[in-house]
Amino acid sequence: MNKIELFIFDMDGLMFDTGRLSYRGYFNSAEKHDYELNHNVYYYLTGKTDPDIRLGMKELYGEEVPYNEWRDSMNVFKNELLAKEKTVHKKYGLVPLLDFAKEQGVKIAVASSSNREKVLTYLEMEGLTDYFDVLLAGDEVEAGKPNPEIFLKASQKAGVDPAHALVFEDSRVGIEAARRAGILSVLVEDDITDLPVRKGRYPLKKDLSRLRERPAPADFQFHDLLQARNFLAKKELFL
Repeated sequence: MNKIELFIFDMDGLMFDTGRLSYRGYFNSAEKHDYELNHNVYYYLTGKTDPDIRLGMKELYGEEVPYNEWRDSMNVFKNELLAKEKTVHKKYGLVPLLDFAKEQGVKIAVASSSNREKVLTYLEMEGLTDYFDVLLAGDEVEAGKPNPEIFLKASQKAGVDPAHALVFEDSRVGIEAARRAGILSVLVEDDITDLPVRKGRYPLKKDLSRLRERPAPADFQFHDLLQARNFLAKKELFL
């Protein structure tokens, strides 16, 4: 394994507990518009840019339904929840992992499908901005994940060959983007399966029941970021 000189972090669902926040927005929207929602809808859409999420909803529910209106209400509900809670909740182990990277002299980038304004807002909200050498957002690339563009650009901006980078992701589209970029990847999947599901007037038109049966093509997979940090600390990857 090559020496690691750059950690590239996804943001939503990986660094912050915004996956659960997003799903609550999904659920409120589904209740308002009476459409079917289950956990695999979230897993199918997560990690994508907003335009790609809208295309995904069109694919899942059909072009004849007002999927753009549904997506708009998801965003409204999520923003209302965020304004009320005033935190995006750092994931367990995030700060020890960031501190470990700094101790090892590893550069740190965030490469998120969210727009730049949201990335900056969340980092500032949680007091983490100074950790990052590179910030790259979904509205700063031509193609969203699973296209590898965002990870390749993050490596380029950091001045590090992709062969010496390591991507941290919670989504399968993000892991696929890392694979296409030729970058090693760590999967810490976001678990929202305790949250409610619902049937509705507008059913899903695509069967997602087997979505998560096939393992994601990650090089490493951990339960949380602290477990990832402790594993990496035992490896001679930073010499």
